[in-house]
Amino acid sequence: MSVLLGSAIIEEVKKGKIIIEPFHEENVGPNSVDVTLSNKLLTYIKCSIRKDRNGNNIVYPVGDSTIVDMAIENEVYELEIPEAGLVLMPNILYLGSTNEKAGSDFFVPMYEGRSSMARLGIQSHLSAGFGDIFFKSNWTLEITVVHPTKVYANSRFGQVYFHEVSEDARETLVKSGKYYNGKYTNQPGPQKSKSYLDFPLKTEEK
Repeated sequence: MSVLLGSAIIEEVKKGKIIIEPFHEENVGPNSVDVTLSNKLLTYIKCSIRKDRNGNNIVYPVGDSTIVDMAIENEVYELEIPEAGLVLMPNILYLGSTNEKAGSDFFVPMYEGRSSMARLGIQSHLSAGFGDIFFKSNWTLEITVVHPTKVYANSRFGQVYFHEVSEDARETLVKSGKYYNGKYTNQPGPQKSKSYLDFPLKTEEK
């Protein structure tokens, strides 16, 4: 597979073969398009937003931390990034999302964090940067920070790029019915893990 250059991304968006909504041509780089952070975050740890002595909005955990269990549906708590920004804290996983829907029925999309974010100690995908052909939605971001770091909604946070696939391979995928139609189809914002759907239903002990 080869990666589309920025000029090709623009052309394929115009043709409708790549979906990026909203699309801002100025966010297209040499071989990717920058995507922005939405103002909604989810956490598995109950948190609140308070102001520190300098007036910064900062996330504080509330109560004891809980165990996240991959075999059950875990509770999540919603945070909103204020216009003045929000200080994220280490040792908390934040689930964010892109403002943009980005994907394609013809190319394989992939997400990477921007190097400017990485140089601040922000990681915006732990291991789920590989998209699937036929996925066309907002991307959930698994965000962690090395040290307390202020982030802002609508800032350019990551980048999506696209791999070419042969038409024969695509047709084979369609005919086999193995194209993406998974747990996170048409996700409107950050989505918690649905790993529990991979486990058999637990029955109550008699």
